[in-house]
Amino acid sequence: MLFFHRVNSIEQKVTLVCLFCGLPFQRPEDTEYASGDMIECSECGEFNDYDSVIEVAKEKGITELSKEVKHQLKEEFGNLFKNKF
Repeated sequence: MLFFHRVNSIEQKVTLVCLFCGLPFQRPEDTEYASGDMIECSECGEFNDYDSVIEVAKEKGITELSKEVKHQLKEEFGNLFKNKF
């Protein structure tokens, strides 16, 4: 399962993982989850709260997006100053 974050032109895909074993969820393609659902991990058998799984994915996505934005800014501003001197 993937969770998508988008900021301007940057899109980040985050794999949803079990909060107990850390492995990615495996699910049939036609399965959909909503707030309040419990997702059973096919690897360890533990039940994960959907809202908690999404919250962890959001935090990971924000961290990864922040790194990418900083990298792009550094690249752009670095090129800007290189061209001036």
